[in-house]
Amino acid sequence: MTFRIYKLQNFLEYPELAFKWTFFEPFVWSGNQHRHQPSYGLQMKRLIYIFITSTLAAQVLALFFNLYVTHNSLETESNESGESDLFEALALMCFFSSGLYKMWNIFWRRDDIGRVLEELKELFPSATIQTKLAEANDYKTELKRGTGGCYRFTYYDQKSRTLMGRLARYFTFSYTYYNLVPVVQLIYEMFSPNQSITYTAQTNAWYPFHNQNKHSTFIGFVMSFFVQSAAEYAGAGFVMCGIFLILFLTTQMKLHFDYLASALETLDASAPDALKQLKRLINYHNHLLRLCKDINDIFNLTFTLDLIVATIAISLMGLTMIMISFSRAVMYSAGVSFFLINTYVFCKNGDELTTVTEKLSTALYYSNWYEGSVEYRRMIIFFIMRTSRPCEYQAYGYTVISMETYMRILKLSYQLFTAFGALD
Repeated sequence: MTFRIYKLQNFLEYPELAFKWTFFEPFVWSGNQHRHQPSYGLQMKRLIYIFITSTLAAQVLALFFNLYVTHNSLETESNESGESDLFEALALMCFFSSGLYKMWNIFWRRDDIGRVLEELKELFPSATIQTKLAEANDYKTELKRGTGGCYRFTYYDQKSRTLMGRLARYFTFSYTYYNLVPVVQLIYEMFSPNQSITYTAQTNAWYPFHNQNKHSTFIGFVMSFFVQSAAEYAGAGFVMCGIFLILFLTTQMKLHFDYLASALETLDASAPDALKQLKRLINYHNHLLRLCKDINDIFNLTFTLDLIVATIAISLMGLTMIMISFSRAVMYSAGVSFFLINTYVFCKNGDELTTVTEKLSTALYYSNWYEGSVEYRRMIIFFIMRTSRPCEYQAYGYTVISMETYMRILKLSYQLFTAFGALD
């Protein structure tokens, strides 16, 4: 295996790509200060960011007003019930709102995020430490006692890079797929001799440029299509920013907790400075716990809203798929998969963080603590008691972010699906 020196920026490739796509850099830290120098390009990025954010907020309002503004359209003449219009609008508002509150949270807590990044940069091992640990362990399967453990950079880098790469491709595919359906439908209606042209855009949303028949003109369809495409781009991009940032921060925490477990397991209790090394690792553990708490505090709002919004959106989009036309059902299949995958990823992420922290007490027990001094063994006992409770992401202390929570969301979504279906 080829040895490689890693830097914190190696793990930031996809989060930085997501922020680049949305023309937004929400926080300043020593790793990106050079990008915030006054320039024409920076001003243009901010203007584009303000435009797409405003478009996203306007889309939410357009969906809301569509429920109350009466229009005589070809769509309402096609036996679409009031319930299906309501469910469709609410489901789409869930999607667009998820992008808004994620970006608002990142923007509002940008100083806290920058401070966490600074701490992670200071905590990240230098090239000298990486080289020293790698040479001491020599890439062997079992770590040697007294070598200080080993960081598994390659494993976590490849794992996070693969996951974020797949998510980026999925978001790109879903966005393209969702916006191609209206175009394909329009082409089909234009070339079908017995098919009337409805000029149906992505969603039923009200805009000032509507006439009394909504999208009954080509110009109205084009304007509505591009406005909604911009809003969907912003919504999907902001969701990517939020989830990639969470994945990056959690990957760093798993990397450090995994190293701590290996360092505790290889700790030599018989060494002259064993007590000093143990105290250093305890301080290291305290630092990691505080960082986890800070990360959890920053994203408490998005964790809570993600659980609530995903539960409602999955049920509403699933119900909308069976109540409206086939073309719209095909479109909303992308929305259902979006919330299923997005919720699965961040619940699985929280579950993996809990799992890696559970290894600490086991690593302590399997070290040669019995060869240490009385004070060393006493400290080991208290440390084991402290690590018996794993580190967890929680939504304001209400529920743990885990796969068990994900299964409860699916169960509750199905219950809402049947309850809403009974109203039809």
